[in-house]
Amino acid sequence: MVISHEQLNMLYDAEVVDQDGEKVGAMGQIYLDNATGEPAWITVRTGWFGGRRVFVPLTTAEVLDGQIRCAYSMAKIKGAPDIEVDGHLSEADEQDLDAYYAVDEGPMPSA
Repeated sequence: MVISHEQLNMLYDAEVVDQDGEKVGAMGQIYLDNATGEPAWITVRTGWFGGRRVFVPLTTAEVLDGQIRCAYSMAKIKGAPDIEVDGHLSEADEQDLDAYYAVDEGPMPSA
């Protein structure tokens, strides 16, 4: 299920948790997919006083009890590439994040 614009707007500053329910940080900004215009990424404020912002894909996230649960471990999320949070993701940035999180753009090929 895709998280809608409306859900994300209601979840501004919501807690973002990892696959085990451990708090990673607070949701920061919403980034749209360059091709579709749909919500594709959020930033998460991590570290002391939310000093670092990392990107997390929404394609595998879900909203549970007012939290955004990601399908990745805290270590994976906190190890995400450093990409400047400037309001827009370039195609290269999206590709780097897709590769890091192994985001699949379509169905798996049959073996």
